[in-house]
Amino acid sequence: MKTTQTILSIILAAACALPGWAVAEDFPKRPIELVVPYGAGGTTDVFARSFSRVISKYLPNEQRVVVVNKPGGAATIGMSLVAASKADGYTLAFTPSGTLEVMPHYGRTRWSLDDFEPVMSFLEIPASINVRKDSDIKDFEQFKEFASANPNQFTYATSGGTGASTHLAMEYFSEVSELAVRHIPFEGQAAAQSALLGGQVMGTFSIPDIHKGGEIRPLVFLTEARPLSEVYQDIPTATEAGVPVTASFPMAILAPQGVPPERLKIIHDAFKAAMDDPEVVKFFDTAGLPRTYKDGETLGEGMRERSAKNKRLLEQLGLI
Repeated sequence: MKTTQTILSIILAAACALPGWAVAEDFPKRPIELVVPYGAGGTTDVFARSFSRVISKYLPNEQRVVVVNKPGGAATIGMSLVAASKADGYTLAFTPSGTLEVMPHYGRTRWSLDDFEPVMSFLEIPASINVRKDSDIKDFEQFKEFASANPNQFTYATSGGTGASTHLAMEYFSEVSELAVRHIPFEGQAAAQSALLGGQVMGTFSIPDIHKGGEIRPLVFLTEARPLSEVYQDIPTATEAGVPVTASFPMAILAPQGVPPERLKIIHDAFKAAMDDPEVVKFFDTAGLPRTYKDGETLGEGMRERSAKNKRLLEQLGLI
């Protein structure tokens, strides 16, 4: 009997020494930090906090997730913190994936896409080409007619500046559609929209706000995602309008590369369950945006594809 107990003890000790054996039981033992590489109160931050309020219900030991804002450097400061953190699952990034698909190509970061492990995404940010409500351009067909007859006369603003993911998505659209339009960079969405309302530009490429009584009208969505409001259901996507372009701006949860798979699964399953929490569902509905889930593998494939395309466009534009 004693011999049997000794053998079982040895087997148990050896098994516990294997990677991941005890991880599922022990993780998380303390709060998880969710790094938002933008300031408090912005779109990314408020989405992160909507999850952090309920996530403890879905994590072992009812551990909390604490939102940590690390703005600056076009989101590279926060992402640098996550990339350099210990790969133990206690530090995660909560961010639009575009930062990772663009910024490393400039050679100014010590990290690349390969330094992160995609966990999942839960939102596809809708983005459309917009004009003012009182614009003479009423729909996508009239937009095409104007742009074809007046190359580079249609000016549009994006947030994030030259070479950001929104700008590159529009450059790709222009390339495929053979419609020459001119980019006017602005650092933020508010500034871009003010430029449109003030007549400095003819359009924007951004989330439309007409469902909130806003003053900009969408002509075509480059994303498959649309806001939930019925006012957008008759606005075509580019592919529906005959232009084979699909832009994608996932809001992603990322871990530093090397986190044990068992811990990644715990994190993934908790956030996926939280997507269906009534409080989170209500938040999405209030924001007017659809919940759109992608697992880590699908998210990662899309990020790599967009990264390669963005590198080509940046080279083509002479930005790198």
